[in-house]
Amino acid sequence: MNRKVTLLLIAAVTAILPAVAVADVMITGNVLVSGTQNTPVFVIQPGPNYATANMIGAIGWTPSNGATVGTDGVASMGTVDLEGIANETTALANVLDLNVTINSGVNGTLYVNFTGDFPGVGLVWISTSQMSVQSVMSQVGGQPLNGTSFSFSGPFHGGTTTYYISFYLPASDAYVGTAGTITGTFIAS
Repeated sequence: MNRKVTLLLIAAVTAILPAVAVADVMITGNVLVSGTQNTPVFVIQPGPNYATANMIGAIGWTPSNGATVGTDGVASMGTVDLEGIANETTALANVLDLNVTINSGVNGTLYVNFTGDFPGVGLVWISTSQMSVQSVMSQVGGQPLNGTSFSFSGPFHGGTTTYYISFYLPASDAYVGTAGTITGTFIAS
């Protein structure tokens, strides 16, 4: 009986030792992951009426040189400088383009969010067709510049879709030092 118990213990220890030895080994290392932007591509750039609005000092666009990543982990595409005027209302129709590339037949929703600390009742529009200055001045359909979300659902037709961004800035002398952010998110469904 003693011999059977000894053989059983040896068999048990032999079976357990490889498992214990493996459990004591740890392999660590780093893997570098890099890549490029995949679709959908979300690009903001000067729109068809940008040059005129820039010439009179109502808007400025400075594209980022390189991918400067902010504290939120998002790389900035550039900086838009909206210049309201103290004693005059400013209507900026189609001054920025938002270009989004989504593959044909993809279903989903594109969200475009605006946040900021602009004075008064500044408004923004995003539309798939160009707006007139008169439409901007009427303020119909505009959403608050300081915190709003636009959404566009589809199946998307494929390729690049251009959305036009327009602004209404009421008369104010409080535009200096104000800031805002435009972000976009596409969620496939």
